[in-house]
Amino acid sequence: MAKIAVLCFMAGALSLTLKKDQPTFAFLVSTAGALILLLSAAEQLRPVLAFLNTLKNYASSQSFDCLLRVLGIALCAQLASDFCKDAGMAAAAGAAELCGRLLALLEALPLLQGLVDSFLSFLS
Repeated sequence: MAKIAVLCFMAGALSLTLKKDQPTFAFLVSTAGALILLLSAAEQLRPVLAFLNTLKNYASSQSFDCLLRVLGIALCAQLASDFCKDAGMAAAAGAAELCGRLLALLEALPLLQGLVDSFLSFLS
């Protein structure tokens, strides 16, 4: 975590320094810092994915796959939104968040339908 914090601090300081005179380079520094952070985070995902695979054996395959897809959509939408905000495109960031929410809702519809069916069968 210390490496990540130092990288964030260095990229932020360099980006702020360059922002006045050369905003294009400041954006490139910010983007490169974010990519390096994502690559370092990707290395740490292996144990998490192994744990999720273990959980998948205990849960219904369809519902667990749906939850993972919704989680992936949420993470991608947040990443796209943050990228747009850094680029100064607030409207595009809002649109990315809205699209992510809609896609996550559409992906979760089978789970919601199953929940409603279970509830209705319980009431009968």
